[in-house]
Amino acid sequence: MSYILTMENISNLRRRFQQLRFSANILTNCRNNNLVFLVWHSLRKTGLVMSLDNGGVHWMANVAMASFLVTTVMQIIDLFLSINDPDRLFECFSILSFCGLGVIKLLSLRYDGDQWRNLLKEASKLEKEELNNENLSPLDYESDNEDEYSVSKYYVERYTKAFNATFKLLTRIYLFTEFVYITSPFIEYALFKYKNPEIVYYPHILPLWTPLDDVVFGYILTILLELISAAYCVSVHVAFDLSAVGLMMFIRGQFCLLHAKSERIGGKGKKYNLSKTRDLRAHLRIKNCHRLHIVLVSLVKQLNKLTKNILGIYFYLATITLCLVAVQLQSDLSTTQLMSLLQYMMATLTQLFLFCNYGDAVLNESTVGMGMSPQGSAWWCLSPRVRKELLLLGIGMSRRYELYAGPFFSLSLPSFIQIVRTAYSFYAVLRQKSS
Repeated sequence: MSYILTMENISNLRRRFQQLRFSANILTNCRNNNLVFLVWHSLRKTGLVMSLDNGGVHWMANVAMASFLVTTVMQIIDLFLSINDPDRLFECFSILSFCGLGVIKLLSLRYDGDQWRNLLKEASKLEKEELNNENLSPLDYESDNEDEYSVSKYYVERYTKAFNATFKLLTRIYLFTEFVYITSPFIEYALFKYKNPEIVYYPHILPLWTPLDDVVFGYILTILLELISAAYCVSVHVAFDLSAVGLMMFIRGQFCLLHAKSERIGGKGKKYNLSKTRDLRAHLRIKNCHRLHIVLVSLVKQLNKLTKNILGIYFYLATITLCLVAVQLQSDLSTTQLMSLLQYMMATLTQLFLFCNYGDAVLNESTVGMGMSPQGSAWWCLSPRVRKELLLLGIGMSRRYELYAGPFFSLSLPSFIQIVRTAYSFYAVLRQKSS
């Protein structure tokens, strides 16, 4: 019995050591602005994915989640109570659509957390393999001096740098939106109270059913729930959007790397004589390109499975929300209300554009045309057998892969234009009817 306990202690110490080493690697990669670990860092802030290995949910995340769900239900009640008030109804629906989508994203991160973690671990493993593959011995890659720079390192640094810029932009947009939306009701109340000191009403962060406003403690409790819910809703949106966009940028960057590597299969092509060494090198590179293509196709399918339904709902809600915000801008608004609506509309458009832009990038980079990638390599200095392998690789890489938003939309720039046009059409119809 003591021997079993001793072995268990050793196993626990070994597991603890691995966790500490994993945490140290996380800190090192975060300092180096590694894409996968920046995505994981944003997920960790929600408390839903505490570790890429074991997952886990923080207890504070459960508290915030409960507050978020309670306030969402209160918003739904207020939506039905505001049927006879069009302005209030538009306001409730606009905010409820944002919070409702946050609930859907929250459920995805909570109950599909294992799939998100596996996707991130596969991406991290693939990136490390591609960087390490360039450290093969010179004998394995004996060539006509075409390896003048590290192609994998170049493309990894390029898409990591692009993600860092997107990471900062999206985070700042959401934080600014959160700050403006939380503070604007109280600023408006202070200005209103200064002009009309005799009128008393209770400002709220979110448009929701407030049965506890008659009691001071009840009002404070409601405001506290609204504050936690608003902050956590933004945190969930940031985590989900950065995860989806970050993985899109990673896949797009790896496809670019695949194209660059497949173009170098035959070397520079300056030597026309057939060589067994060159054929062996080309065969090895074809195998590596084929393996990379299979992994990337798998990542696209996994990401599409996780985001398709959520982004489909988001596209419909974004269309209606943009229309309703445009209608509200035509009404008599205070300065704070105008600022809140404008920044909310701009944040929605920016978020929508990011999804469509990087989805379009994945679509365009996932395929190759005539004279590109394998077909653009130096095939003339390879033997007929290797040329057939090169042709099969080119056929496999010629198929394009799309990310979808629901059953009708694909993530592409034409879809973004279509949504903006549809929203404006709805707005024109509502404005014509109201006039």
